[in-house]
Amino acid sequence: MPTFFVDRRNISGDTAVLSGTEAGHMLRTLRLRAGDAFFAFDEAGNRYRMRIIEATSRSLRAEVLESSAPEPPPRVPITLLVGLPKADKMDFILTKATELGCSRVVPFRSSRTIPRLDAQDARKRLLRWERVALAAAKQCGSGCVPDISPLLSYPDALRAAASSEGRIIFYEGEAKSGLKRALSGFAGIRSVALLVGPEGGFSEDEVRDAERSGFLRAGLGTRILRVETAAIAALSMVTYHFEED
Repeated sequence: MPTFFVDRRNISGDTAVLSGTEAGHMLRTLRLRAGDAFFAFDEAGNRYRMRIIEATSRSLRAEVLESSAPEPPPRVPITLLVGLPKADKMDFILTKATELGCSRVVPFRSSRTIPRLDAQDARKRLLRWERVALAAAKQCGSGCVPDISPLLSYPDALRAAASSEGRIIFYEGEAKSGLKRALSGFAGIRSVALLVGPEGGFSEDEVRDAERSGFLRAGLGTRILRVETAAIAALSMVTYHFEED
């Protein structure tokens, strides 16, 4: 059964109204009609099972059949800080990060970042990233959409991670300490930040800046990984570690 987003302000009692893009997708693309059921979630993550009562060409009215509280938040929320990659790779990272339950994604630009965006382009990208994350949450049936930061400078990204109790920077030049060793010192922490560089990786100066900001170095093996592979591999392994802890 398909899942959609509904603005909480458009739910009154046991009735909801959907319009705009969501209603258009439901009515014109999926060709749902009166009597059809669907799932929905609102901006707070509350989940609903609804049934269409009536529809026009631009909106629909639905009956709320069931409602449930948001899914529990992760025991250890993870912030993923990732160097802005080329092309649409950020869309892929956001999609997979949403599916994996990442709490926050912080794109940043550093000395080796290849795309150079002006302020207007950065705003457009943020709007796109928010749509991508919302679509991923609907696809996987979750009501949890990660918070997505505007594109930050590298120093601002380090500051954005300051509230996380455990911090790891993934560096291809790190041969001594792997992720398992870094996580072994994180017993009892309540939040984690993972820092992944862009296609060109980090400079030594940037790694030292991260260490001064409380990050631990860690490697992801002997192979050089693409930014999208490194980001999702790291997120997957850290999520698994704390779920099984």
